[in-house]
Amino acid sequence: MSLPGEHAARLSEKYSEEVKRIYADQIYNAASASSNRKKYQRVCGMLKRYKKIAGKASQNEIVLQLENQYNRRPAFLDELAKVQ
Repeated sequence: MSLPGEHAARLSEKYSEEVKRIYADQIYNAASASSNRKKYQRVCGMLKRYKKIAGKASQNEIVLQLENQYNRRPAFLDELAKVQ
């Protein structure tokens, strides 16, 4: 699915909650599949784009959840700290 990169901004005007949910799901899926710094940076890039659609509070909520879930991945935590 290419929603975050291509159509999220346009669709979020009419389908805000659905777009936020789908985008957040894709962030979580990308995070679970990430195993190196380059992939962590990709997840953080998604989080930065998510902020434009969902707002800072929603972005912070996801960042906190990822920090808790992946607290044994220092490189990921380092990249997440750069998002805020």
